[in-house]
This record gives sequence, structure tokens and C-alpha cells, in this order.
Amino acid sequence: MGIAERKEREKEQRRNDIIDAAEKIFFSKGTENATMDEIALEAELSKGTLYLYFKSKEELLFAVNLRATRILKSLFENAVSPGKKAVENLLEIGRAYVRFSREYHDYFKTLLHFEGNENFLPKEDLHKKICEECVDPMIFLMDTLRTGVKDGSIRTDIPPEILAHCLWSQTTGILKLTKAIDFHTDLKPFSEDDIINAHLEIVYHGILKNN
Repeated sequence: MGIAERKEREKEQRRNDIIDAAEKIFFSKGTENATMDEIALEAELSKGTLYLYFKSKEELLFAVNLRATRILKSLFENAVSPGKKAVENLLEIGRAYVRFSREYHDYFKTLLHFEGNENFLPKEDLHKKICEECVDPMIFLMDTLRTGVKDGSIRTDIPPEILAHCLWSQTTGILKLTKAIDFHTDLKPFSEDDIINAHLEIVYHGILKNN
């Protein structure tokens, strides 16, 4: 390995170490309360060195969000089967999203913060990076819907782009509801799975093409 290659690998390792440190701070203190000083301390770096790699807390949050989207995209890909109709695969994608929210709860919260905070709207170059690396779960969802239109299992009167965003938003809302189920006294007799299964049942019949 040449000197240039070794330096580049060391730089990439340092960058990943910083993201690891940022994750610990974001996940333990919350993204709003976390500071670059705390991240530098966790990474055992000077603040100046930290800013050589990431210019702001916003950029670090995007880096953590990119990790989250990679995990979610992988779960989506592993959930689908070529032997199934797209409408069935959509249900499996929905279940994979539920699994992500439970098994990777901190990453799930990062996605929620990323989507719901106007102060962290994606800069063009960062959003382009997500798309170029093909880690955008929304694109995967749209492609699955387009496949469903072609195989005749999914309704054709709603554009896949609109349908994908509706399904994403609805499912995200349901997952947020299940995390706050104790605040809804009328839902106390029901479990999280009861609510999620009802939602998936509604989704299935809502996107199914009527023959």
C-alpha cells in the first residue's frame, strides 16, 4: 500500500470514528442538546481537528442519517422476494420498517428528526450523495410500487411517487403513535402489534388493484 492510500484510509477511519462519537452523543443527549464540543471530547480530538472533517453539527447529523438509511434500505431489500407480487412485497417492506423502528430505535429517531426539523433540511450536495449511493429507501419504495403497477397487483390511479410518500408518512405516523400508546387511554386494551397490523391491513386494501 502506498503512502497516499494509507493516508486516505487513515482519514476515512478518523471520519468514521468521529461519526461513532457523534452517534453516542446524539443518542444519549438528543440531537438538539448535543454540541460539537462534546463530540470532539468523545472522539478525543481537538475541536479544530473535528471541524476539518465536519463543518457543523448539521453535517454530522446527515452522516448519522446516512448510516440509518443504509440500514433501512438493506432491511427493505432483504424483505422482498422475486417470487411474490409487489403488493405482497409492500407489506413485507412495511414490516421491515416496523422492525427497524424497534431494533434500531436510535436511528429511527434520527430519521424522524431529520424529516421533521426545518433546520436540518438537506443541502443539495448531501442529498445528492444519498441518492448517488442508492441508499434512499423512498426510491426503493417507489420502484416496488412501479413493479406492482406493471404486474397488475397495485392500483394505477395514484402516481407511485405520491403513493410512496403517503405510505411512508402514514406508516411513520403509526409507528410514532405506538411509541406513545400509553398517552391514549382508549388504546390501552390494544397492543402495538394490534395497531400496526390494522394499519397494514388498511394499506393492503388501499393499494390493491381492483379487478
